[in-house]
Amino acid sequence: MRKKAPARASTNPRPNPSMRCGCPACLKRYPGDRPPASEHTGSWEARYTDTTGRERSKTKPTYQEAIAFLEETRTALRQRTWIDPARGEITLADWWRLWWPTQTKGETRIEHWTQSQLRDEGMWRNHIAPTFAGVRLYEMEWRQTQLWVNALHDENGGPLAASSVTKCFQVLDRMLEDAKRDRRIPFNPAEGVRLPTIKKKHPEDRRPPTYAQLWLIRQKLPAYFQALLIVAQETGLRFQELAGLRWHCVDFERRRIHVREVLVEPRGKIKRKAYPKSDAGLRTVPMTGLAARVLRELWADEPGASRDASEPADGLREDELVFHGRNKVRRGSRANGAAGEPYRAPLRRSAFRRVWITAIAEAGVVRKAVRTVTVRKVDERTGRTRAEKVERTDWWPDFHDCRHAFASRLHDRGVPEVITQEILGHERAGEVTWIYTHAAADYAGQVLAALEERKPGAVRKPGRRLRAVPAA
Repeated sequence: MRKKAPARASTNPRPNPSMRCGCPACLKRYPGDRPPASEHTGSWEARYTDTTGRERSKTKPTYQEAIAFLEETRTALRQRTWIDPARGEITLADWWRLWWPTQTKGETRIEHWTQSQLRDEGMWRNHIAPTFAGVRLYEMEWRQTQLWVNALHDENGGPLAASSVTKCFQVLDRMLEDAKRDRRIPFNPAEGVRLPTIKKKHPEDRRPPTYAQLWLIRQKLPAYFQALLIVAQETGLRFQELAGLRWHCVDFERRRIHVREVLVEPRGKIKRKAYPKSDAGLRTVPMTGLAARVLRELWADEPGASRDASEPADGLREDELVFHGRNKVRRGSRANGAAGEPYRAPLRRSAFRRVWITAIAEAGVVRKAVRTVTVRKVDERTGRTRAEKVERTDWWPDFHDCRHAFASRLHDRGVPEVITQEILGHERAGEVTWIYTHAAADYAGQVLAALEERKPGAVRKPGRRLRAVPAA
């Protein structure tokens, strides 16, 4: 015989028995010497069934509020817009662990992440997590987010420039927007946050160094880095592309360099990455005569170098690298070399930057700007976050400016902008377009010369004089 389902209580919302109320139901549940009352004066329990069939309830202080809650909840359930409040009770750090694999397509190996993914993970670890890691999703507030954005800006003593603040905020905004799509929060609390204005640099501050200035810098670099600068200014390759360049990618016969992989440094560890910065970075770059001669000399001076075409899964394989640091001695035992054996150390951006700053200072072409920023650091012992003020120096020129100098050179030779974009490996031609627009070292002087230019022997025709006209 089939059992009948238990009958549901018809009273909804129902009063919560209270020892302070004097209604008949409360006096029956909690007898006592209280004045009787005809109506319940305590809280009310509103009950409803969610989309999974689970019975839920919500306590409201008054009967009218409980009725309004029931009507709102039932309407949301019918319209399929109801959100389970419990799904928004996880912290932002827990949501990051759930959300981040959706951004990397489940790839857990750092060396397989793209440059934008490495940047986003660093933004979370260094700037978002110290402030919001322990905050629950439903507790996120617009005001708190706006104050955090303001504190990040370097003009307010923060660690990031305006453009970097925007990139950092976009990571948090995407996290919250996807939490909204995942039905964890009803709205995105970061919506409407005002970002700092990116101030345009003066054209003189954006202008790349001349080849004469690069020649002065090259004279101050150590001998084993001079070839690196020559190839950079003759090909426009990025530092990571030069650091990851292997001999089998250098075609001396056709004078071509095939850009197929790079070296990256996620969390300070050098990794070999199968593809460059973007799909546009996968390209072939021509070698000038100077670059080809320098590379031939490097090949002749490295008898232990290898032209094997290994794969990134085979490890760093330092013997295949074109550019490397001075030979170092291994410490301890390693699978790819015994202790005490010299090896070619892969180039690190941080180590080369110190050499580069010394060279531009000694060459006399340096410009620097010192600013004070606030950096948040996590105490490993206590786990607490503390703020420290540190000084940071912006240096000009940067090694990356060699690419811009190369683009200016192509412009002077009449190479179309779209071809320059392909050679440099740009998906968007923003920087290339600026260089092509402001390529001349003295465009104001060129315009002045064009305006005042006169043919030899030509007599200037008298023009009409301007005269003042009285206002009507």
